[in-house]
Amino acid sequence: MMEYDYVVAQTLLLGVVALIGIVFTFALPVPNHKSKARSGRFARLFLACCWLVEVCQTIRYSGYEDAGRMGFYLASLCAAYMLMMTIVKRYGHSLTRKQIALVLCHFTAVAACSVLLQFEYLTQWVGNTFILLSVAFPVWLAVRRVKIYLAAQSLGDKVLYAVLSVVFYSLLGIVPLYLIFFNASNVHHHGLTFALLLVFILVFMLSFAVSVLHSLVNRLHTQVHTDPLTGAKNRHFFYEIAPKLSAHALRNNDILSVVVCDIDHFKAINDKHGHVVGDVALKRFCKIIQDQLRAEDTLIRMGGEEFLVLTPHCDRNQATELAERLRQVISQTEIDAKGIKLLLTASFGVIEMTPSSEFFSSVKEADQALINAKAAGRNQVITV
Repeated sequence: MMEYDYVVAQTLLLGVVALIGIVFTFALPVPNHKSKARSGRFARLFLACCWLVEVCQTIRYSGYEDAGRMGFYLASLCAAYMLMMTIVKRYGHSLTRKQIALVLCHFTAVAACSVLLQFEYLTQWVGNTFILLSVAFPVWLAVRRVKIYLAAQSLGDKVLYAVLSVVFYSLLGIVPLYLIFFNASNVHHHGLTFALLLVFILVFMLSFAVSVLHSLVNRLHTQVHTDPLTGAKNRHFFYEIAPKLSAHALRNNDILSVVVCDIDHFKAINDKHGHVVGDVALKRFCKIIQDQLRAEDTLIRMGGEEFLVLTPHCDRNQATELAERLRQVISQTEIDAKGIKLLLTASFGVIEMTPSSEFFSSVKEADQALINAKAAGRNQVITV
């Protein structure tokens, strides 16, 4: 009787931990992406399934071996797939109809295996091996999904990948060894299940929270330094990050040039067609420039219709050629802004920075070159 009370206490404790985890997921920030927002829902289902695994073990210990075994197998598989779906949704993906059909077939196969074990058409060892491999498969898919995103060097993704890898190799190694070499009583098997589920729930919730919060921090950092209208970097980036990039380049004896540009007569477009058309024109203008830049170049919106381009590894002549190419492409590209056809032109100022240059002083000189270009008739490039 004491052993049974011990088993029930473990089940209740795990239920409380799972409930706390479910409540905790509601406190996590919800991503704006519709599919990613559903990852929390599947995380809650995963926690509930983990508790059902423990409940089914308790049912087996209570004497209902066949019902408890089938429930244990199906709940374990369901928990594994809920874990997989948490990861799939975490990165904004969905399952196809074919994949959903394969998942249903997998559940059917596991249920059939449980029935065959019940009538002793399969040995216990074969059945346990099949179930372990069945549960390991969705976990392996989740590990693969996280590994794809490790290139982004996200701390949250690394933690999640480490946790899932440990779970996967435990399913393939530690648990089978225990079942094969240790002739444990049911209460010991129940204790092992409880310990594994408790540790996994706690570690998973920690890693999932780290992954979500780290993504949120990255998103906020991007929003702080990004102009919401055009997608270019903004003045916060200009004052905070750009000087550091400049200092780093010059410290390593890398060439760095600054190109400043301003759309000609843009105020007239706003006055004539309205700010909505002007905003669309700004977006198209930025798209034209971005298409001409390299991956290492940085476009910054300084405010209004004025922009700045940081061009590492470009000397004075190369930066001037870039500015001239931008000027020609802009003047030759017709922009459709809310049904209104516009042909824009822009003026440019260019300067190459030297190791003795001060960043903001160099930008001021390039800005003066831009003013001179406008005074000289606009739609031209002047290099300092």
